[in-house]
Amino acid sequence: MILGIHDGHNSSSSLISRERILWAMSEERFVRKKNYRGFPKNSLSYILSKERDFEYITVGSVFRRGKRLRDIKEFQSKVMKKLLYIYHHLSHSYLYKLSNFKECLVISIDGAGDGLSFLASIGSKDLEIIAESDVIDSVGDFYASITELLGFKAMKDEGKVMSLSSFPCSERIELKVLDYIEELKSFKNLLGVVGREGTEKLRELLNYKGESFNEKVKISRFAQETLERAVLKAVDNLSKEYGIENIVFTGGVAQNVKLNTKIAENYNLFVPPFMGDEGLSLGSSLSDRKIGRIEIKNTYFGYEIENEKVEEIIEEKKLSYKYLEDSEIPEVVGELILKNNIICVARGKMEFGPRALGNRSILALPTRENRERVNKILGRDWFMPFAPTILYEHIDEYLKEPKYSPFMTLLFKVKEEKIKEIEGVVHVDKTTRAQTLKRESNPIYYDTIKYIYDSINLPVLLNTSFNLHGEPIVCTERDAINSFLRTKFNYLLLANYLIKRENL
Repeated sequence: MILGIHDGHNSSSSLISRERILWAMSEERFVRKKNYRGFPKNSLSYILSKERDFEYITVGSVFRRGKRLRDIKEFQSKVMKKLLYIYHHLSHSYLYKLSNFKECLVISIDGAGDGLSFLASIGSKDLEIIAESDVIDSVGDFYASITELLGFKAMKDEGKVMSLSSFPCSERIELKVLDYIEELKSFKNLLGVVGREGTEKLRELLNYKGESFNEKVKISRFAQETLERAVLKAVDNLSKEYGIENIVFTGGVAQNVKLNTKIAENYNLFVPPFMGDEGLSLGSSLSDRKIGRIEIKNTYFGYEIENEKVEEIIEEKKLSYKYLEDSEIPEVVGELILKNNIICVARGKMEFGPRALGNRSILALPTRENRERVNKILGRDWFMPFAPTILYEHIDEYLKEPKYSPFMTLLFKVKEEKIKEIEGVVHVDKTTRAQTLKRESNPIYYDTIKYIYDSINLPVLLNTSFNLHGEPIVCTERDAINSFLRTKFNYLLLANYLIKRENL
C-alpha cells in the first residue's frame, strides 16, 4: 500500500493498494475551511487509524520550503518510511490510470504548480511528456484573474464565472489575450503578466467598473469563449499530431464542465472526479509503475459515518429520530421527498472531489420552487444552477446526446419537452450537470430515486452538496447535525437515523 500526501491548496491524503483506492479525502472537510492549504494532519490521522501498514509515502508536487517542508519531514521521521516527491502536473496526469483507455492523450491544466501551468503526455504503460507551458502562459491564471476582476474569490469561485457565461448577452468583447502556439506546443499569454498584475491589466483593457449584472455576464462570456478556444485548439492539434482521440483532462481547469462538454463533442473524454489539487495525493501514488489501471464506480473514499457515533450525539442533543434499516430507507425517504420535503443526507463514506454524489447531499424534487427554497436557506448566489441525479436507464428521456456521467463532469442539453418537469435543475441555457446513476454505484440512493419513479414516473432528483454556502461539504456526524440545525431543512438522514426538525 502507498500513502499519498498533498499539503498545498486543497490539501488531501490518500491510501491505495495495487488494485484499488482504499481511502482519499480533503483536509478542508476536517478543519472546516474551504480549500485549506497546509499539512493534512487530520485526514492522515483518520487514514492511519484505519490502516497503519504501508510501503512508502508519495507527495504531490516538489517545490516547498519553510513550515511546509518541516511538517513533511517531521511526519516522515515519525513513520520512518521512504518518501518520494512527484511533480505537480505529473501527479495530476497519473490519474489517467483511472480511465479505461489503453492509450490516451493526457492534458493537465491549472493555475500553476512546480513552475508549470500545462502538461501534455501520452498515457499508456507510463507517461511520455510531449508539451508544456510555464507559469507566465497560464490558462488557469487567466480565468482566475477574470474571477477576481468580477469581485469573486480566485481559486474558489471560478464556477460562478462559468455559470454567468451561460446568460444571454447581445454584446461581444473582441480581444485576444490567450492562444495556443502549435509550433511551440505551448499556450501563450498575450497579456505578458499573471496574478494581480494580470487582473489589473484585464481591468484596464476591458474598462471594467463593476457597473451591472450584464457587464459581468459579458466579461464572463468573453472569459469562457477565450478559454474554450485556446484549450480546444491545443487538444485538436495534439490529437491530430499523435493520432489519439482518447482524452484524459485533469487539473483545476477540468472543473469547467462547459469546456469538458466541448471536448467531449469530438473526443472520447475521461475527467477524473477529483481533477483539482485535492487529487494530487492520489495521483502521486498512482505514479508507481507496479500499479496499472484501477476501475472506480464511485468516489466514496472518505470519512465513514458510524451509527454508534450518531447515537451519542442524538442522546446528547435530545433530538427526535427514527431508526431505519437499510431496506426501509428508499421507501421512507422517498415518501418524504414525494411530500415535498427537503432531505439532508450524510451516510456511508464521504465523496472525494468537489461533487456530492448521494452520500453528503441535499435532496428534493427538481422543481423551481425547491430550487428557490434551497437557494434561500443556503444563501447561495441566485444565478448558480443546481444539478440533478438521473437514473441511468432513463437518461435518453431527458437529455440530448446522453452519456454515462457518474461524477458530474459534463453538461447536457435538456430535451425541450422535459424542461418544465425538472425546471429546478435546468440552467438558463437549457443545460444541466447531471449525475447519471447506476445502481452498482450507490444501491440505497438509486433505490430511493427508483421509489419516486415508481410512484410518480420521475427518475430525477435535485442533488446539491450538503454544506452551508462558503463552507466545505460536511464530513463527520457532528458536522452533519450542526449544519442541519443551522438551516431550516425538514429532515436529516444520518447513517440509519432519520432526524426530524422539532418544530415541524
